[in-house]
Amino acid sequence: MSIIVNILSSFKREVHEVIHDRLYLTSLLVMPVLMILFFVVMFYRGTIVSLPIAVVDRSDSVMSRRVITMINATRGVDVAYEVLSMDEAESLMLSGRVSAVLYIDDDFEADIYHGVPTSVECYISGASVSAAGVVESDVQLAVRTFSAGVALNRLQASGLSYNQALLDIMPVNFHTYTLSNPYLNYGYYLAPVFMFMGIVIFTVLMTIYAVGRELHYATAPEWLSSASGMVGAALIGKLLPIAIVMAIFMQLVFFVLFVVMGMDCRGSYMMLTLGSLLLITAYQSVAVFIVALTSNLRLSLSLGGGYAVMAFTFSGITFPTMSMYGFARAFAHLFPLSYFSDLFIDQATRGVGAVRSIWELVALAIFLLLVPIIWRCFKRVVSDKTYFKKD
Repeated sequence: MSIIVNILSSFKREVHEVIHDRLYLTSLLVMPVLMILFFVVMFYRGTIVSLPIAVVDRSDSVMSRRVITMINATRGVDVAYEVLSMDEAESLMLSGRVSAVLYIDDDFEADIYHGVPTSVECYISGASVSAAGVVESDVQLAVRTFSAGVALNRLQASGLSYNQALLDIMPVNFHTYTLSNPYLNYGYYLAPVFMFMGIVIFTVLMTIYAVGRELHYATAPEWLSSASGMVGAALIGKLLPIAIVMAIFMQLVFFVLFVVMGMDCRGSYMMLTLGSLLLITAYQSVAVFIVALTSNLRLSLSLGGGYAVMAFTFSGITFPTMSMYGFARAFAHLFPLSYFSDLFIDQATRGVGAVRSIWELVALAIFLLLVPIIWRCFKRVVSDKTYFKKD
């Protein structure tokens, strides 16, 4: 019973510290809200639309105008500029005002009427892989549809019925079924990981600051005395306010994703909640581990911030983990966010059974062992005045 009393005493002291430390209060309560709002505004639209392109129409014919109109009608592309030369188009491309340049040759219409193979050339900027993919996909779809229409008219003119002509053009139909995210909504896969990463960064930095400031300002004896000298109770009481606040913010993120942005939760919400709690405590364990090793607030904040940010690279969201080199794939296991990302995708988008996500929960729980591993070192750091830096 005394341990609970000591935990509560340390908890009350930490709440008092949060309230009376403007930096602590702002970083813990205000900045995460602004971060969530920022990503909601950024990804609320969800899909890439109306990417500007330039067109050089040397043919200036009925056929060329028709194919340009079909391209402009696609969702992802907007014919923003019609220029007279490739030099003008190149200038637009280099200035970053267009994502692609479309070139139609002089003999485009004449070649079509004479049955001569012709082409529509598209020069796409590879500076943005996502934008390039959208432009390429939409332009190809429009040009292929136009080409099929030309071929269909020619076959019908030769005496074939519509169905016969269509069968000649497309003897094999190819059907694709996009699962989990059928609308290819960028917000459904980028917004979650950015928000989770933000929560992770604030969790690590606030935990390091909460513990490290006791060493930096030589207030560790007061902190330990609030828990009657019980280091374990003092640490739990100190970490609880941060864990509670971040758990609430994780629920806010889920609300934003599943209610505001309309993302489906196909699996177990309970597993997502449990995973989020383990994610927060796992990163708090990492933060305590870093403070114990360095016993320096500034160095700990630098290392903790770097470690938290690196998790995005190895989360497998933008670049699949399975395509990384063996060392990189192994290195990805050092970040709790990687496991939580897999759990979120399985439960929120794929809707797999809850049992299949138990491994991710176990992996997250393993990070909690960092505190027992470093415990003796941690007790020495918070108890020995030689580790204190008093300003």
